[in-house]
Amino acid sequence: MKKNVLLVVCSILFTLSYSQKNETRIPGIFPKDACGVWCWYSWGGTPNKWNEKILPNETYSKMRGIPIVVGWNELEPKEGFVNWDIIDDVIKKAAAHKKYVFTLIWLNPTEPDWLYENGVPKVEIKTFKTDKNFSYNAYPLDSNYKFYSERIITQVANHLRSLPDSLFKYILFHQVVEGSTGDGYCYKGDPVNPKYKVDKKTEWPVYQAYIRKFTINAFTNKSNGLPEIPLLIHTVDMDWGAREYPGFVNKKGVASHFYGSNNTKEKNSLFRPWDTDKNILQRPVFSRGEGETMWSHKWFVKDSLQNLYWSALSALDAGLDIWNIPQNVLENPKLYQALDIFDKYAGYKYPDRSPVAFCALRDQLNADDKIRFPENKYGAATRNNTDRVQKICAVFASRGAIVEDLEKTLVGSLASRNRKGYNDVGWNCEDDDYNLYLFPIDKVETSVGWWHIGPKDKPYGLSARGFEHATRKDSLFFKFHDDFFKTTKAKTLAFKIVWLDNNTGSWNFCYDAGGKTLKTGKTFTGKGTNTWREDYFTVSDPIMKKGGPRGSDIALINTSQKDFIFHIIEVERK
Repeated sequence: MKKNVLLVVCSILFTLSYSQKNETRIPGIFPKDACGVWCWYSWGGTPNKWNEKILPNETYSKMRGIPIVVGWNELEPKEGFVNWDIIDDVIKKAAAHKKYVFTLIWLNPTEPDWLYENGVPKVEIKTFKTDKNFSYNAYPLDSNYKFYSERIITQVANHLRSLPDSLFKYILFHQVVEGSTGDGYCYKGDPVNPKYKVDKKTEWPVYQAYIRKFTINAFTNKSNGLPEIPLLIHTVDMDWGAREYPGFVNKKGVASHFYGSNNTKEKNSLFRPWDTDKNILQRPVFSRGEGETMWSHKWFVKDSLQNLYWSALSALDAGLDIWNIPQNVLENPKLYQALDIFDKYAGYKYPDRSPVAFCALRDQLNADDKIRFPENKYGAATRNNTDRVQKICAVFASRGAIVEDLEKTLVGSLASRNRKGYNDVGWNCEDDDYNLYLFPIDKVETSVGWWHIGPKDKPYGLSARGFEHATRKDSLFFKFHDDFFKTTKAKTLAFKIVWLDNNTGSWNFCYDAGGKTLKTGKTFTGKGTNTWREDYFTVSDPIMKKGGPRGSDIALINTSQKDFIFHIIEVERK
């Protein structure tokens, strides 16, 4: 009972403090200028050295921060000698350019060789990795290993917490390391000697709990008078994280590894209650993730701007706040449009405080959806029924839907990432539009989906929605989050609408201005150029109290017999 009371009190203090200027000192709460695109320079094995590119003419000018990923063998190459320069030099350069850092010390698989000279068992691993660091690891349940790993964790914590405030204020968090490369398991492979196997169901959870608690104490205890550093805990058990440490930060791997993987709907649902303040912490839990694995897929890099752009939208929809992007990508201006949209919208966790909202229109075809795709028509909704997949795709093929890797349409989440092309039919994929505080209403009833549409000079056409006058689907309705105007009246709103000028004819943008019907704010006339148009306009008298049809705040209404197609609506308070 005392623990629960303390948790609630801490949570209230976090929430109240969020609105204050000194946001960087609140455990677990990221300041807005820390949210967005960060670099990432670790590709497995011994962490690669940061290339030190930080100036606007060297890399992406809006880069928000730099991870400090250091192997234990580099940090303590000899027992008792800790090379602090490899950490401090990065912090100093980041702070000089007002960039943030987080720290991540790889214990496994980069344990220093001197451990084995001091009695720690050396475990040979049958690994799938090519890097030699993964071919042998220390046995983490050994008492000597426990002593040395606790020692280096404590030293790192005390060193970082003792830095002058001019540097310390740019340390956003430290990531708890419990398994290989920070992942939640022991070895990347199997030990050659079975006696060093760590049972996943019994021994490993005990070790995880121990190392997490030890690290939390090292970085947050107040007995030594040092300031707290928030901890990132890599877990899907969000209740556990909240109970153990109210200031925790989370890692969202699925959200950061490009769009459209199977089971993302289920996985994202685990985190959505924690993306708001409607949970036991009474604050949102911020997150980071790595956007690196997609670059090894040929189909992804074939149209890298489009795929990175939609990965950014997917990550935003999943509530990702920090996106670690490989350095070579940050140095490619051709990809900046995708990075810009993530940078623009990342980190807005409170709808009433967000100055922006967006809704990117799409249509996801899920083979597990028995309501939209009845089994008596499409076949059994099972994970091995690819015939069902083909039947679903065939219905929408005239509007661009394709399946390029049938074998990967129904597999698990990780396996589906290895698809060899576009799969517009999947299993338990996120099936709503990608959005932030602006939501579609009954979209399947009032409009139709499109795929791979429009010219390739823009990244918009991967998925879209539009009118189909022949079936009387002539409208798109939207509503804002209930709290979006809770503390700030609508006032003037600036809109950006991206749509495909594929027809002559016209359509209206309408909005709730307090009348009996939605007010027409602007009429758009197509010229049939088959180009993506980006139109900007403002409305100065919005009420936005869901006074339109179907409880809508805004609507796109067809005023002709032509079928226009839409990509995104973006909104900004003025």
